[in-house]
Amino acid sequence: MSVSLRVPLPIYQYYAECIDDSLPKFKPDNWIKKYKWYKVVWFTDALNTDDIAITITDKNGEIIEPSSSMSAFKVSRFIIHEVCLN
Repeated sequence: MSVSLRVPLPIYQYYAECIDDSLPKFKPDNWIKKYKWYKVVWFTDALNTDDIAITITDKNGEIIEPSSSMSAFKVSRFIIHEVCLN
């Protein structure tokens, strides 16, 4: 199985505004908070679905990983905002 990473172009910055912070079926190590904005590092394929997932960072630039086996969140939990840095 190959994973496709899509890194945003350097002239754009993406932010993810959390709209769904409901807990998953497993107990996550780190989790997101509703209405909070996170910087998007990259987009990737979600595990076992045709959806897209995103890897995000906290305000200190540290990647937020739900667990040691997952490093991304379902994009449906967020509203994605695109900012042109040009």
